[in-house]
Order: sequence, then C-alpha cells, then structure tokens
Amino acid sequence: MYFFLICLVVFLGDCFGCQHHLCQCSDRIFICQESKVIQIPRDIPRNSTELRFVLTKVRVIAKGAFSGLGDLEKIEISQNDALEVIEANVFSNLPKLHEIRIEKANNLVYIDQDAFQNLPSLKYLSISNTGIKFLPAVHKLQSLQKVLLDIQDNINIRTIERNSFMGLSSESVIIRLNKNGIREIQNHAFNGTYLDELNLSDNHNLEKLPNEVFQGANGPVVLDISKTRISFLPASGLENIKKLRARSTYHLKKLPALEKFVALIEANLTYPSHCCAFTNWKRQISALHPICNKSDVMQDADEQPADRVHRRSVVEDYFPNNYMDFDSLENEFDFDYGLCNEVVHVACSPKPDAFN
Repeated sequence: MYFFLICLVVFLGDCFGCQHHLCQCSDRIFICQESKVIQIPRDIPRNSTELRFVLTKVRVIAKGAFSGLGDLEKIEISQNDALEVIEANVFSNLPKLHEIRIEKANNLVYIDQDAFQNLPSLKYLSISNTGIKFLPAVHKLQSLQKVLLDIQDNINIRTIERNSFMGLSSESVIIRLNKNGIREIQNHAFNGTYLDELNLSDNHNLEKLPNEVFQGANGPVVLDISKTRISFLPASGLENIKKLRARSTYHLKKLPALEKFVALIEANLTYPSHCCAFTNWKRQISALHPICNKSDVMQDADEQPADRVHRRSVVEDYFPNNYMDFDSLENEFDFDYGLCNEVVHVACSPKPDAFN
C-alpha cells in the first residue's frame, strides 16, 4: 500500500506539477526565480520541457546538471549576477533541446569548451551580457537544424579564432556577433559554415577583415559591418553577398571592384559617393541563379538526399531574413522564374546628390 501511494504521488506530480521548496513547476515548466537558490536542483522533474533560472545566486552550473532530461526543449539562464562558471557537459546529449539563452550574467567568465555537445535539435543559442573573454566552443554542438547563434554585448571577447564555428550545424547559420569587444577576426574563422548572415556591427575596435576570413565558408549572404573601424573588405569571399550593410563605417573609404560583388542586390553604406558606382552598374540575374537553367533543376531533382544535404535553397539564398522560425522557409521549387533574365539594379543608400 505504501509503495502504491508513493507511485501515485510521483504520477500526480508529473501530471499536475510538483512541489519544490524553492522552485516552481507547472505544465512541465520548471522555474527557479529565487535568490535562495544557490545550486541547480538535483530533483528537476524528468519530464520537464522548459527550465528557467532567473535572479538566482547559482555560482557554478556543474557538470551534467541537466543530464537525463530527454524531453527538455528550452533553457533560460538570465539575470544571475552570481554565476561565474559553466562546466563541461552541461548542455550535452539533450536530443530535443532547441533553445538556450544565457543572458545578463556579468560575472560569468568561464564556459568550458565541452559545455555544448551533441544537440541535434538546437536552433537558437544566445549568450549575451556576460563577462566571458573567449567565444564559447561550438564545434561539438553538431546541430542538424538551421541555427541562429546570437553572441552579443560581451565586451571582453577580443578575438574570433580560425574554425570557430566548424561543427555548429550541418545546415545554414546566422551568426550575430554585434556589440562585443572584438578587435581581431582570424583567417578561416567561418570555415565549414553555410553562412546566411554575419553581423559584426558595433564592434567599435574592429579594424579589418583579413583576406581569407571567409575561406572555407559558403557565404555570407548578408554582411553587416556597421559602426566598426573596418577600412577595407577582404579580397575574397564577397561573391555570395546579396546585402551589404556598412552604416557609420567611416574608415571604409574605398570599396573593392564591383565585379567582386557578383550577387549584390542591396547596399547600405556610409558615403553617398560609394553609391555613384552602382548607379549605372547592371548585371544579368540569370548568371546568378542556376535554377534558371532547367537542366540544372533536373540535375538537382536527380540528386539523392545525401548529395543535397549541404545545398542551400534558392529562395533562401535570394531572400535572406532575420528569422528565428527557420521552419517557415519556402520550398526551393517555389522560385519565381520571372526573375530569370531580368536585369539587376543594385539598391544603394544613401543616394548620391549633385555634388557626388
């Protein structure tokens, strides 16, 4: 009888929430929002789908803190000014986890290089307003989804090393590194990525992008270097850029030859004089889109799924958005064939006046 009652309590706890002396849980959401919480509880319900740790005094998130939570989909760790360390294997082997937020933890200075491992469903990773000095290692993350990596407002991050994002995802990625303290980005930094968007804006001490910074990457399609001190663009890797943003980038006084921008459709620049060059520059879009060639379309249709795993869709290529819901992308065969053979005019701002 006693054993039956224990089982009944466990069953009801899973269905109707649980009783916890410091945290709350309801509808499979486990919330710790209490300054008395000084460590991650060991009795988190195994069927939890979402965890929130807000305004706690947890100093260290220990190795394996979330192990065994196979249904977990979201983790939020925010406004924890006591947090200093995230150990290895904290975010590891969680097959359904698709969102991680680590935000407003100014004293967080160390994230173990093995903290993120084997997260096949991950779509969104945010690390912002922390004290970390090095970009977190994502090479073991191995997502099978399109990923938005949002690393912002970490003023102590100085360097983006080579191969920093290899292994992040087998699909396309958006990487936002704006408002950090970045001073150097090494050659091959984005090697191994299908880079839809790269945002480097508001890194006020970033002075250059080396010539081979995009070597080994497919992309970027959208590049934002606004409010940096970058004085020139790399010699290679510009051929995939469709949108270039360089507002308030006063040191960028000379652009590469227009022929390097073989895919450009929109430019938001600092100086009106730069737009003069685009005024009479035209390009045939048919040269940009293999899908305009029906034989190429048939070849794509004949490919096996394994052969197409790293091919980006044309609609995704042509209309990159700042999206978080990656599942809403249109199918590549919805491409508007009316665009084929049209002449492309680059939309450029600010518009030149009579004196430019």
